[in-house]
Amino acid sequence: MFAQVALDAPLPPLDYRVAPGQDVVLGDRVLVPLASRKVVGVVTALTRTSSLEPKRIKGITRVLDDTAPLPEEWLRLTQFAADYYMRSWGQAAVSALPPFFRKAPGMRHSASLAKIRTVKPRAIDAVASPELNDEQKQALEAIRSADGFATFLLFGVTGSGKTEVYLNAMSRVLERDPQAQVLFLVPEINLTPQLERRVRERFSSETVVSLHSELSDLERARSWLAVHEGRSRVVVGTRMAVFASFRKLRLIIVDEEHDPSYKAGDGLRHSARDLAVKRAQLNGCPCVLGSATPSLETWNGAQRGAYRLLRLTHRAVQGASLPVFTVIDMRRRAGEVFAQESREAVDAALARGEQVLVFINRRGYAPSVSCPMCGWVSRCLHCSTFTVFHKAEKRLVCHHCGASYRVPERCPSCGNPEISAVGTGTQRIEEAIVSLWPEARVLRLDRDSVKRKGETEAAFQKIHKGEADIIVGTQMIAKGHDFKRVGLVVVLNVDAQLVNPDIRAEERLFSTVLQVAGRAGRGEISGRVFVQSRFPDHPIFSELKAQSFERFAARALADRRESLSPPFVFQAMLRAEAQTLDRALGFLARARQAAPEEDGVALYDPVPMSVMRLMDAERGQLLVEAGNRGELHRFLLAWCARIQTEPGINWSVEVDPVDL
Repeated sequence: MFAQVALDAPLPPLDYRVAPGQDVVLGDRVLVPLASRKVVGVVTALTRTSSLEPKRIKGITRVLDDTAPLPEEWLRLTQFAADYYMRSWGQAAVSALPPFFRKAPGMRHSASLAKIRTVKPRAIDAVASPELNDEQKQALEAIRSADGFATFLLFGVTGSGKTEVYLNAMSRVLERDPQAQVLFLVPEINLTPQLERRVRERFSSETVVSLHSELSDLERARSWLAVHEGRSRVVVGTRMAVFASFRKLRLIIVDEEHDPSYKAGDGLRHSARDLAVKRAQLNGCPCVLGSATPSLETWNGAQRGAYRLLRLTHRAVQGASLPVFTVIDMRRRAGEVFAQESREAVDAALARGEQVLVFINRRGYAPSVSCPMCGWVSRCLHCSTFTVFHKAEKRLVCHHCGASYRVPERCPSCGNPEISAVGTGTQRIEEAIVSLWPEARVLRLDRDSVKRKGETEAAFQKIHKGEADIIVGTQMIAKGHDFKRVGLVVVLNVDAQLVNPDIRAEERLFSTVLQVAGRAGRGEISGRVFVQSRFPDHPIFSELKAQSFERFAARALADRRESLSPPFVFQAMLRAEAQTLDRALGFLARARQAAPEEDGVALYDPVPMSVMRLMDAERGQLLVEAGNRGELHRFLLAWCARIQTEPGINWSVEVDPVDL
């Protein structure tokens, strides 16, 4: 008997001999030799024969049967992910396991496993479900009545009660089947503790677990195993949770489905949202995609009938209304951080006892330090990027590789002692706020201010308890938070996105501004939003004022159709890294020459990446486009087989890239 074993390596499943007395089944984790190492793999098939010579086939060292085999549905999901995203099955499957379960067992493995199997119950008071409004009831009934696989787009304005629809749909599924399990995906780690607590309150009798990258290896293994063994029926997690091993998955929810965080930036560059839909199909269960600003791909899918559209058109709280937008023309106000209109609005909000959110999607004090005499600008030695000035730490930090440098006392180029910070970030805005409103309690919320575990949740608790008057922050404050006291949102520095050439820049800007605006006026107080821009006549602002995603989407999709951009074309990107840019681009050029001819597939010229150098590696890319997915994948399979790997070159293919 032979077992085909998928390994975390760019190899197809390899044949291993099953020794007499070894009880091996499909989905088992096994320890096998690979070259001079012993590695953990997953059994993907069992056969009576092998095409290899007997002397070349090594035996399975050990069957890791202290946990149940991985289910067939999980194997099918990882195989699909590997095929679609152009990786080996093992690279998709083994890397999806928690680190504890993909390492060779050590001396203390059994003791650690027993500890992992112990999930301490959390005493928590149950919270009853509030009464749903008519729109919520209609959406819930549509989801509840789904027979087998169906994908829904729950399109609701901010504050419309999408989460209550999710929770009620989960309740129906869990009540109907005592073995049923539910997967609830969220885009950001900082949203997970709040949502997990809310889910625990609603399902106080259930074991609710979370899966995200801030968990320790043991915490992640504990949550994963509780789901795998059916002891946990509810999982709340970020994109990694889409690969959790379920016994009986019966509902998948993807909140804020538009969020780019669902797309992995390295390894298996998968979209958790897209895999969630595929996983629902494999399990024959509903998948609910929720957003106030759906991705254009998802919206287009709903418009052509691939997804069923469910609408929530008004806020769930009685009397709550959408905030009022004001766009402030900053063309003749050079040097002003806050326009006079914004300052007056902040004064008025504070006088009424309301909280104010100030949003700027750039952390640090300033994007760079520059010399006005010779034009020198602070740059990273390892990346082709500017270093960001962090005033409190008195350091210049690269936000791409993490390198940190001291701030020079004078210009390194010309010796001028009067170098200055250029631009604004959250630290500089915080400083301006403290100067303008010295009596206000100011809270800055970005990745620099909440570095340690628990600090993010503590900061949000301060906001909810009213212990901060003005909150300044980045994307962390933009979505998913139900702030009852916020009456005003001020949005700064939107112009950088308006002039960004990326085809998705405008879509991301609309989504971000509408999402952060949605934090205002969610309770009994009315909300206002002030957006400062030097391009007040841009059409995006009339769409934001009307808070009409549908108007924006109609215009954006028309532009995409005219320019043959996604979702009207399918893309892949071949990327290469080398010590020099010439080598990287040369490799891409040779790969292009090796490409097979395929009607309907277009290959563009190799070009440097937008961040050309990252951590001392020079990077280039080559874009591939096709009219449909089938053509693209047939081409990629044939092409990758022809690409000759070269020493000193790291290359990869990304399917459905989001950053061009």
